[in-house]
Amino acid sequence: MSSGGGAATVAALCWRDGCTGVRRVGGANDNGADVVGRLPDGRTMVIQCKRYAPTRTIASREMRDLVGAKVHFGADLAVFVTTAWFSRPSEGFAVQHGIHAVHRDHLWLWNSGASLLSLGEVTGGGQGDSRYRTRWRQAYGE
Repeated sequence: MSSGGGAATVAALCWRDGCTGVRRVGGANDNGADVVGRLPDGRTMVIQCKRYAPTRTIASREMRDLVGAKVHFGADLAVFVTTAWFSRPSEGFAVQHGIHAVHRDHLWLWNSGASLLSLGEVTGGGQGDSRYRTRWRQAYGE
């Protein structure tokens, strides 16, 4: 999920959830953001989207970049959306800094009707145990 189709999908999900002023800002020199807008409660948000292989993990440095984007855009909330997983250090960083970390399973939940804000309740968890990941690899071949 880069600033292309993935960011468009994320922006559409934000609109669906009642966010306003949603716009894609990704691309070269995007200052670490792909989507910005306002949550239904009026808070501003900045979202970074990364489309990676399902076996890859997001490193803490990518979370740090998002904190920089949050500062740059003056956002109240930072959201990191990925088709991959978060490393344990990046999960801890997200929890420590109030980042909504939306990994592949959360993205599926969001796309299936859960709201963005409801996903914040499971930030830092829900990546599935080893049996789940084994079944996923068997089903999808990765």
